[in-house]
Amino acid sequence: MKKSAISFAVAGTVLLGGYAASSAFAASDANTKTTAAADASTAKQDFGGKGFGHKGHGPKGFFGGNTDELLAQAKSLGISTTGKTAPEIMKEIRTAAVNKEAKELGIKTAGKDLETLAQEVHLAKLQKQAKALGLSTANKDEQTLHNEIELAQLKKKAKELGVSADNKDEQTLRQDVMTAALNKKAKELGVSISGKDQQTIQQEVFTAAVNKEAKELGISTSGKDIRDLAQEVRIAKVKADSKQYGITVDGKTVQQIASEVMDKKIAKLAKELNISTADKTTRDLLEEIKTKNPDKLNELLDKDGFGLGLGGFGPDHGKGHGGHNGGGRGHGGPGEGGPVGTPDQDGPDAAPQGMGI
Repeated sequence: MKKSAISFAVAGTVLLGGYAASSAFAASDANTKTTAAADASTAKQDFGGKGFGHKGHGPKGFFGGNTDELLAQAKSLGISTTGKTAPEIMKEIRTAAVNKEAKELGIKTAGKDLETLAQEVHLAKLQKQAKALGLSTANKDEQTLHNEIELAQLKKKAKELGVSADNKDEQTLRQDVMTAALNKKAKELGVSISGKDQQTIQQEVFTAAVNKEAKELGISTSGKDIRDLAQEVRIAKVKADSKQYGITVDGKTVQQIASEVMDKKIAKLAKELNISTADKTTRDLLEEIKTKNPDKLNELLDKDGFGLGLGGFGPDHGKGHGGHNGGGRGHGGPGEGGPVGTPDQDGPDAAPQGMGI
């Protein structure tokens, strides 16, 4: 099914934390994939589209070319970076990180190659997530667990929205959930849905949400194109958040500032949930939060995304479930395998598919 620019923007607002999504709104149907992918790759994605596939420690799947983050992660793992190239450092980081996770999960590392160990770590994490949802993990492989987790999360959301799951296949249920979520948000924003198709409702909801935030921020909306206004709101939100968290903005791009803000917000949420933040990256914390209280994580991303809690219920629930190298098929959202991705394209170079609507 062809996805419109508005589809990506509305859902991406949540999955990319709001800051990166408004630019995707500017794309036309003809160039949706290109623009959305460019937006995603521009951002330093510490949360939304950056998958985790064992922290995404592949050649392109973890740092996205951010040298500072690469060096900081190496330092946190006690890895010397002197005289080493980025690929060499990333290889050491992946090895150290996988072994660290294995130890934390009680997995024996002796005599195992890295890929075998990474696979065991990934399976253990899926089992932990499944158990948190009340699912049996006995004799189930990774793909089976992933599918069952996805369906359980979808049914949970359906129940929250008052959508019956009886006698519905997964695709039908997903569509019903997305429609209900969109209609609920439309009602909250005073947008009439009578006689309108879903794309029109999506666009009007987005427009109403942007105008609402602009008003709250004291930004004039008169005579402005909604795409320009969304960008203005986005920048104002980033600046306001940076001030609140004591982050300097001098010489930084909006994406860099937004990334630092999200780091702070994730750390704050972790502490509220009694999750230790010592020696952990934002990705580490996201995984723990996602397992312990995914609703709180969704609430945080929703708050940052024009209040549009519509993302994450497309194929793979907006969760990038993929390979152990940080590659794999990326489907948007704080996922289990590569970064934000396009349909039919793997790993780091892909655009959002699991964005929902």
